[in-house]
Parts: sequence; C-alpha cells; structure tokens
Amino acid sequence: MVGQALVVGSGAAAIVRIPVPGTGGLALELSPRGWVPKGGSTSTLFVQSLDGKRNLRLDYGYNVTTKSVNYHWNQKGTFQEFKIADHALAGGGGKALYNVAKVAKVAGRGLLVVGAVIDAVSIVQAKKRWRQVAKVLAGWGGAWVGCKAVGAAGAAGGTLVEPGGGTAVGGFVGCAVGGALGYFGSSLAAESLYDWVEETWYDPLPQETQPWSAPL
Repeated sequence: MVGQALVVGSGAAAIVRIPVPGTGGLALELSPRGWVPKGGSTSTLFVQSLDGKRNLRLDYGYNVTTKSVNYHWNQKGTFQEFKIADHALAGGGGKALYNVAKVAKVAGRGLLVVGAVIDAVSIVQAKKRWRQVAKVLAGWGGAWVGCKAVGAAGAAGGTLVEPGGGTAVGGFVGCAVGGALGYFGSSLAAESLYDWVEETWYDPLPQETQPWSAPL
C-alpha cells in the first residue's frame, strides 16, 4: 500500500489545483485557464485565479523587455503578491523548473492512470470486494485532500523563501507528500472502520446441525 500511495500522491500534483494562501484565490497548476493561443501556451507553470485572468506564469519565448528568447515570468494582476514584474528573467533555476513542470504534467497523469489500474485490479481480485472498494475510494479522496492541504502549506512556505519559484517547489512537493500520506492514512482508516463495522454488526448465520446416526 505504501508504493501505491507514493504513485497516487506523486501523480496528484498533475491535476490538483493547489491553493496559495494569502493571494486572494490564486492556485498552482500545470495547465492554463482562460484564453489560450491556438498553438497552445508556451508556459508550463501557472499560479492563477479560477478564471485565469490573474496569473503568474513561467514562460519560454521572446521577451519584449530583453529583446531576446529566454526563460522569464509573465504576470497579470499578481505583482502585489509576488513582487515579480512582467517579463522578469527566471534565470537558471527558472529553466530547470520550466522543464520539470513540463515533464511532471505528462508523467503525473501517467502515474494516476497506473494507480487507477492497480486499484481496479485489486478490487476485482479482492476476497472482500466491498471492503476493498471502501479502502480505494477513501484512499483517492484522502490523496486529493492531503495534496491540497499540505501543498498549500508548502506553497506558503516556499513563497517566503522565494516568491514564484519557491512557491511552485514548495507547493508541488507538499502536494506529493500530502497526497501520499492522505492516500495511505485514509485507506488504512477505511479498512479498519470496515472491519470494525463487520465485526460489530455482522450476524453470522446459524450453523446447521447434522442429525446423529449410529454406525452400521
């Protein structure tokens, strides 16, 4: 179960919207919201509002400020929270973060598919199928809650260290850790609760008594 928790927890960051406390509703994501160019976004990391109108995004392309192609931050309505100007250079750390985010978006979703398949097989093969269903559903729910909660704490801490880059690293690492712990803890709790209910409320069928017969 530990391995499965790590798979689901690590994959959760690819799809979960991780809140960034103190920013008026901004959250970390790996996909853009709102209007996107026909050719797709050149950014891979987004700290954005639900409608995408306020955003801080890590981009690679032509920078109108430096008149060159580089890794930089684009922002709209987020300067007050992060103090990062529009088209600010992201540096070597930004380049690494850009590429990690690009890979994580695909790899994370792949991990979730693998995790879902493993859990589906475990349900089919389980001797107590409803017990396993409860365990799996609780695990995925716990992973989602843990990712958001611990991810938010990580994003807040990371912002204190380095707004933007630190926000992302803290948020996504926190999400992976929280998702794994949430999956493991919730699965274990559901398993224990199911066993307790079964032992407490289950009434066994009376055993059929066999008529006595004398040996021939």
